[in-house]
Amino acid sequence: MTTTQRTIIPRPLNPRDTNALTHQLSAGDRVRITTTERPRTILTVSETRSSTTHAPQLVLIAPTTTPQHATYHCTALWSNLPMTVIEYTHTASDTSARCLGSLTIIAHLPRLSTPADDTAPRTKGCGNE
Repeated sequence: MTTTQRTIIPRPLNPRDTNALTHQLSAGDRVRITTTERPRTILTVSETRSSTTHAPQLVLIAPTTTPQHATYHCTALWSNLPMTVIEYTHTASDTSARCLGSLTIIAHLPRLSTPADDTAPRTKGCGNE
């Protein structure tokens, strides 16, 4: 194990607290999630929204490694319920969706995240969009 591998320590977050998640994560942050239907997956936060909106509270994207790419919408009806994770796979000719179950584990990977640009504020889902 190299020194770099040892310094990438995930910071666990509470998957049942959507309000805290939307305040703790920002676009460009890398996270590791586990759902009831899928093992660990590392994704990048695309956007966050407050739980008062009817849209997904977290939108995550997978690294593009093929002609297709995936977007993950994480939504909870109430702030203390587990988020449901829907995977949207996009290709040049089609978009398919499937439910990956409930978000069971989420951890922030600060060392893999995009560093904050000090000249521009990071947008967060604080209900003032």
